[in-house]
Amino acid sequence: MKRGRLKLALASWVRALSLKHKLVATIMLASIGALFLAGSIVTAWQWTSLRRAMILSLSMHADVLADGCKVAITFEDPADANEVLRAAEAISSIAAVCVYTQDGASFASYSAEGVNFTASDLEDLPESHVFAGNFLTVVRPVILDDERIGTICVTSNLDPLYAMLKQSVVVTLAAVLVASLAAYLASSRLQRIISSPILYLAGVAHVVSEKKQYDIRAEQHGSDEAGLLIESFNEMLEQIQQRDSALVAANEQLEGRVEERTAELTRINERLTREVAFRRKTEQVLKQRTEKIVHYQRALVELSKHSHDDLEKAMKRITREAAHTLSVERVSLWLLDEEANELVCQNLYKQTEDVYENGQRLKATDYPTYFQAVEDSRIIAAERAREDAATREFRDAYLEPLGIMSMMDVGVRRHGKLLGVLCCEHVESVREWTLEEQDFASSLADLVALQIEAYERHKAERALARVNEHLAETVRELRRSNKELQDFAYVAAHDLKAPLRGIGTLTDWITADYGDRFDEEGQEQLCLLKGRVSRMSELIDSILHYSEIGRTSKCLESVDLNVLLRDTIIQLAPPTHIEIVIDGSLPTVMCEKIRLVQVFQNLISNAIRYMDKAQGCIRIGHQSDDQFWTFSVADNGPGINEKYFEKIFQMFQTLNRRDDVESTGIGLSVVKKIVEMRGGTVWVNSKVGEGTTFFFTLPRQEVSDQVGAAPSVSRGR
Repeated sequence: MKRGRLKLALASWVRALSLKHKLVATIMLASIGALFLAGSIVTAWQWTSLRRAMILSLSMHADVLADGCKVAITFEDPADANEVLRAAEAISSIAAVCVYTQDGASFASYSAEGVNFTASDLEDLPESHVFAGNFLTVVRPVILDDERIGTICVTSNLDPLYAMLKQSVVVTLAAVLVASLAAYLASSRLQRIISSPILYLAGVAHVVSEKKQYDIRAEQHGSDEAGLLIESFNEMLEQIQQRDSALVAANEQLEGRVEERTAELTRINERLTREVAFRRKTEQVLKQRTEKIVHYQRALVELSKHSHDDLEKAMKRITREAAHTLSVERVSLWLLDEEANELVCQNLYKQTEDVYENGQRLKATDYPTYFQAVEDSRIIAAERAREDAATREFRDAYLEPLGIMSMMDVGVRRHGKLLGVLCCEHVESVREWTLEEQDFASSLADLVALQIEAYERHKAERALARVNEHLAETVRELRRSNKELQDFAYVAAHDLKAPLRGIGTLTDWITADYGDRFDEEGQEQLCLLKGRVSRMSELIDSILHYSEIGRTSKCLESVDLNVLLRDTIIQLAPPTHIEIVIDGSLPTVMCEKIRLVQVFQNLISNAIRYMDKAQGCIRIGHQSDDQFWTFSVADNGPGINEKYFEKIFQMFQTLNRRDDVESTGIGLSVVKKIVEMRGGTVWVNSKVGEGTTFFFTLPRQEVSDQVGAAPSVSRGR
């Protein structure tokens, strides 16, 4: 109450002041306010700058102390850390320092004299810095080799900060006081420029007001705002009478406009009322649709949780959930048979009776329009099913007997192919199917398609598992059979070679004991018998060698083909009339050495065996590309007819009588098998009478070039 009286007295005193005093007071208040505002801003800026500078300075001190404590923390030497922290005595503002290990334990500390310091838990410390009471606390990590090994906390009092702030405030107040005195002296002199014309105009206005003499005019005192005010005052006096009459006319017009505006506002209000009611109704509809969508989504989520159920159980769950969610009496799921001529009911749920049925059939020939509509349309939403073009075929046999009024059928499709139909049937009244309900039904149909696909996939996986089990059993049986065949081959070879050795020994005995008693034909027959025994033995050995290819474990090694061919040629001991030439330096390959020996040995021995020239020449060469090495063995022998190119690589196939040229007919088969097992190919080029060239390849990735290979060599005998 007292405060209110004081405020009223102050306002009354201000209003009683003369214009010149008001101008001086206004100028002084504005000047002093501006000076105080500027001083406050400068002081605030200095305070902020001092705080930032103190934070930066204390952070630098903390980093220096942290660097000094790295070794002590690393070697767990608190005494050394305390010695480092004692360096903080040189900074009088630092009240306390504490170092923490990586696990949060207090490692070392320092407190200034007269300061009661208790180390806080590491979890209670701020992340970087904090002002609390009369202290600033800075927390910095101790980093060694980019790894945080500890934390240092430095606390400093704010006495230096407050001292500098106090000094700044005193200077600011002194400046404001001096500036205020100067402003008062200047305003007392300068206010007359503004107050004199206004006081003169006030005197004229007082006279006009008392005497009601509107013909009095004030004299001009210049062209500034005061002069403009005097001119406007004179014009106002001239227009007062005109304004009175105009005001009466305007008042009458205003009353008419008010009535018109009131009527217009009434109409606008009524229209707004209708719009508000419409919006409320729309919001209610949107709210209901939103609630339905949420309800449908929950139903779909619940069904998706049972995606691993078997197909029949999943169908029952889907039809039951659809009936309850859409509030329809009947929901059924129909699938096309294999010929796509009939829809077979897999599951029909009746909500009122809570029962399931199945087995009904719909033939495409009986309802062609409906089948075509299901094939062409994604959804058939028939509000009046008995009249709709797509569903009226069911009216007599299906809709009317069951009381069905509305139907919504959704095609179940997978990869664009129609699998069946999900049918929702409403009874007793006509129902309009909303877009949300159609989308929900479409989602259910997609869910059915996914269940069918999952069922077929599981069925295929089970079938594949059975096939894999059968295949594994077959592989085990084949391995067992191969093992038995291999054992049989060795046993049979041993058993076959035993009588051959006996026949050969007996032949040698007969030749030694009775050779002089046989005539020339008898001697020839004994030689023929011994040759047949030798051929049979070589044939058995060749068959065993052929069967061993690919069965024995691979022992890959680095093979220098120059050395291998030299040893092979020495072992074959070619006749003196046959020359073997190696073109260039052959590479070093990674392979099974014994197999590569067999390849070159068979190719070179065949060239020697079938040579029909007085001076034979066998040439061995090689070429390379990005993927393969290509080797060749060429001779100038009799050549081979092109029609036998495939035959010569078959087992037991020779082009000459075995009595003319001794051969088992297996050598080229061995070559073909070895090369193809290494990922290469073998072929032959030849012209009859001009010679033959055999080629074979080895994958380049299996080969490494030989460094410093030997020069070209030529062998001959």
